[in-house]
Amino acid sequence: MMIDKVRKVIKFRVSRGIRLALVVMLFLGGVTASAPEVGKTVICTSSWLGNSVSLSCGDPEFEARLRARVLTPDQARAIDCPPIELSDGSGGDEMAEPEMISTDEPTPTYSPRAPDPVIAARVNQAWDRIERWLGAHASATLRKLKFPVAPQDLARWEDSQRRALPDDLYVSYLRHDGAEGNLGDGFQLPPSYGLLGLSEMDSATWGKCRDLVMEGDLEAADPEHGKWHGSLLTIGDTSRGEELFVEPRTGRVGESAWDENLRYDGPMGWPSHLALLEALATSLEGRASLRDWYPVVTSGCELRWSEEQQTSPPTGCAGVPRPSPTPTPTVQPTPERLTPQQARDTGCVPARRSPTVRVPGPKVTAQVNAVWGRIERWLARRAPATYKRLQPPARLRDIAKVEAAMGARFPDDLRASLLRHNGGGSWGFGPAPFYELMSAKYIHSDWKMLCGIVLDSPAELAFVWWDGHLIPFAAAHDGGNLFIDPRTGKTGEYFNEEGLTTEGDVVWPSYLALLRATAKSLETGRPIRGWRPSVQKGELDWKSVK
Repeated sequence: MMIDKVRKVIKFRVSRGIRLALVVMLFLGGVTASAPEVGKTVICTSSWLGNSVSLSCGDPEFEARLRARVLTPDQARAIDCPPIELSDGSGGDEMAEPEMISTDEPTPTYSPRAPDPVIAARVNQAWDRIERWLGAHASATLRKLKFPVAPQDLARWEDSQRRALPDDLYVSYLRHDGAEGNLGDGFQLPPSYGLLGLSEMDSATWGKCRDLVMEGDLEAADPEHGKWHGSLLTIGDTSRGEELFVEPRTGRVGESAWDENLRYDGPMGWPSHLALLEALATSLEGRASLRDWYPVVTSGCELRWSEEQQTSPPTGCAGVPRPSPTPTPTVQPTPERLTPQQARDTGCVPARRSPTVRVPGPKVTAQVNAVWGRIERWLARRAPATYKRLQPPARLRDIAKVEAAMGARFPDDLRASLLRHNGGGSWGFGPAPFYELMSAKYIHSDWKMLCGIVLDSPAELAFVWWDGHLIPFAAAHDGGNLFIDPRTGKTGEYFNEEGLTTEGDVVWPSYLALLRATAKSLETGRPIRGWRPSVQKGELDWKSVK
């Protein structure tokens, strides 16, 4: 059977940040005895945690064929892309023995390299010209250019990636680590490519690699004539599936668009990043076209690009020139790192211990099961798609392994809930407004990831951004979760841009209290702290009533 067409539809649910759901709609063609009928639409949902993806389709046979297409780890590495681990999201697989986090190893040091001095001089001269023009004519955009990447951070990136940036791009990052406000309203390259920083480049490149590996099309993984390759470096993005990239082997600048072959001969194809910067500076200084676009300045003193020349630029857009970086970077004070004792105090370095199986008390088990019965009945009648995503029970042994790895003891109500359903399923059931209940395996993965960041952060952030004593139990897919503090039993909320919240609407006296309130809201239709249950195409959703 052939798959004639693959389309990806991105759905956004906006709340505190952006919640992303990747929905793959596969339009099937051809006829076989076991295949869905011609023209049937199969909708597959996927959620991501690092390099692990949970995939679920309404058609098991088609899902198996889709999984079979995914590139093997060796094939992924051959195209310079990280391998992907497929999971069914059930958490029922035997878990690997916990990996303990240690802070005893010395922190590695990285030595910056010296790029070609001629290239470095030309890159810096081009940026000098660009900054002077922005300071005189578009000061709002000048202020959005970010400060340089630290030389040690560039050296760390090249070491971890095991490859070197082209010298012109290397020097450019020593000048500006992209721009604030991207994508869209920061510093733009024509026609509307937002200038990406080093970490944003990694994120964009990983997203393109993920598509290649999932689609399993090795022919498309060609840096010359294919659709993408893991070696390419994304320097600009329009957020519409269009990228401006550097091919590191030759240094050429090319363009990429979703489901189209790479172009080096398009409007923004250049022999090098340096050639692009110098042409950009010349275009700005002469208000001349850069290929097909003219520089224009908005009333808010921001640089944009237009197919027509601007006759009357706004006045009053001059600002203070941005200082150029000094030839010898200023040495920044090293943030105070966690001591071994402080690392243990965070709760992120628990003592090694053997898993201990604990059965929740019969009274709590009966209470949790009674609430789950109410939720299951409502979902089965009103939101069958969400009901089907509920996961089977966890095993006591798996819960014990997670507790041992985290150095935690789960409250009985959480343990009893996992023994009823080991998570709500991928984009499945969870508390309002946008959470899904985690499996035991996901709880451990989320905790381990957050603790790894804490142990690698300055000491002053360690006890306010995340606390290793906490137990995440519901994920938001936007960098946040709900957690239980086992020392008090109360719930709270974590978000990566804000840290921990332990007061307000996100706090419940216990996990069971939150579960009961959720069941009551479903049965009565009344809001739960500003969010009312609704059903869209058989799926539970929560709508704001504020």
